[in-house]
Amino acid sequence: MQYMIMSLATLAVLGWFALCVKYKDGFDAVIASIDEESYRMPELFFAGFGIMDLIHFDLSSRKARKRIHEIAEIYGKKYAQYHYYVTKGGEFTYGYLAFSLMSLLAALAGRIELLMAGIILVVLVVVHLEQDLDSKLSDRRDELLSEFPQVLSKLALLVNSGMVMREAWEKVADAGEGVIYQEMRTAVQEFHNGLSELEVYRNFAERCGLKEIRRFSSTMIQNLQKGNAQIAYFLREMSDEMWEEKKHLAKRKGEAINSKLMLPTGLIFIGILVMVMVPAFTAM
Repeated sequence: MQYMIMSLATLAVLGWFALCVKYKDGFDAVIASIDEESYRMPELFFAGFGIMDLIHFDLSSRKARKRIHEIAEIYGKKYAQYHYYVTKGGEFTYGYLAFSLMSLLAALAGRIELLMAGIILVVLVVVHLEQDLDSKLSDRRDELLSEFPQVLSKLALLVNSGMVMREAWEKVADAGEGVIYQEMRTAVQEFHNGLSELEVYRNFAERCGLKEIRRFSSTMIQNLQKGNAQIAYFLREMSDEMWEEKKHLAKRKGEAINSKLMLPTGLIFIGILVMVMVPAFTAM
């Protein structure tokens, strides 16, 4: 067992040297563009990118395309594949680094437990990076869902007052600084670039990614095709629905916070119980 651990540690260290020799300067342009606040030690990412190159990592697989589509909601379609590539490079880099260090410690200490801990650490690193992306996506969608009812109310008010939909859209887009207002301003820019309203609403729904906004976009397109007759009624009706959904969202967030507090509260209770019981048993 000792020889096996030493062999693994040796192979891991030699692998680092091999990657350094082959790829150290091969990804300078990508590494230079990595945000150091989002990814620690980006200068080591040549290792992860090198591993991806060696195994011919597929950026066009079904799983990859699905993840890139989700990342596009956060960073935009133009930069989605880049962020996916960097995230995967980080996973391979941190995972390989963790395994190498833990296997080296296991070889020096002669403890297979450290090697097993290294494998677990690799899994935790990958899970953490994936969950970090999921958290950013969830926060963005929650913010969109929270802001959407106000946008609908403003649009309904302006359209009911006699303003055409495109003018109302531009006016509401300048009325806030949240995520949905930024996406609406992007849509206004598309208007000015000559895109049709149908294309603009379709792109808006694709960037936001929420099923509620997709339904809004789809209904807007249908109403435009039928002559705008029912837009005011639709906006008023959907606004009422989304205010109810916003109440449910606030309730779900409250329940989620309560469930998260259960674990630390339980640990504190166990700690207090140990502090009380240990002296009692010691005195007996």
